Amino acid sequence: MTIQLKMTTLLAAAFAVTTSLSATAQTVAIGSNPQGSAAYATVAAIAKVVSENSEMRMRVVPQGGPVVTIPLVSAGEMEFSVSNSMPVFFAQNGGAMFKTNPQPGAKMVAALYNLNVGFFVRADSDIQTLQDLKGKKVSTEFTKQRVLHTMQQSILSTVGMTLDDVEGVPVPSGSRGVDDFVAGNVDAGLFSVGSGAVLKADASVGGIRFLPVPMDEAAQAALVARAPGSYIEEISPAEGVAGVTEPIGIFAGPFLILAGDNTPEEMVYEVTKLIHGNADGLKSAAPQFAKFDPANMAPDLNIEMHPGAIRFYREIGLLP
Repeated sequence: MTIQLKMTTLLAAAFAVTTSLSATAQTVAIGSNPQGSAAYATVAAIAKVVSENSEMRMRVVPQGGPVVTIPLVSAGEMEFSVSNSMPVFFAQNGGAMFKTNPQPGAKMVAALYNLNVGFFVRADSDIQTLQDLKGKKVSTEFTKQRVLHTMQQSILSTVGMTLDDVEGVPVPSGSRGVDDFVAGNVDAGLFSVGSGAVLKADASVGGIRFLPVPMDEAAQAALVARAPGSYIEEISPAEGVAGVTEPIGIFAGPFLILAGDNTPEEMVYEVTKLIHGNADGLKSAAPQFAKFDPANMAPDLNIEMHPGAIRFYREIGLLP
């Protein structure tokens, strides 16, 4: 074999190896809310598990709330994202924040845990109930996280209130609202229980306290009317959870990982399998997964599921 032929053979082999590596070591994007949110911590944990246990390299892309990331997933501009179940329901059916911009291409992959969201105040505040928010300054609008806008409307509706009853201070996101709360620009903030931003706020102001949501049938009905797929859940004090010193009612909705119609079925199948098989890794990576149970990943939420996830759940018996 001539030297030239040998070099040609070696180059061909190197090209084949490089091509093989590029085909297997895929970079996969997963959208999220900004850092400091429960969503970001959740996505970071998923990305860690997927990247450490597969040939995929999952990259966290903090873009904003579901109103921002769901359209990106639906259009195939990123492979995965996360969201509370409520905006996914509206996206697929063209309701609420997606009434004029439906996003049927975003599909459910798995339910991860319940997302709890509520109004919080300083621990020494004289605001004790939701009714006490009347006339008080409260973060509102959430232009980049419109789901929070709908959530706060649903929470207020449980006591017969609307946003007209408070003095709204518009913010783009939940984390910005928390910043305003710490700065003293609002009397009450609204964000997810256990999120990094809320924990920092708790430390910054000398303690916070979440306002309880009533748990009677009328309150449940009022909340569901505005936030389909959600409900009022009782939560108790727990390590790493600020602002909960006794059992209280709080907004709850399944937190989902999503994939788009353009996300390959095999990729979704593998990610679903990795999440199901790495509960301990997820729990050690983020406190949000403390109550994660792989057996509850495929609930019937009246939300269309991605074929790759369906295939996996049928293989293990979670779906018929």
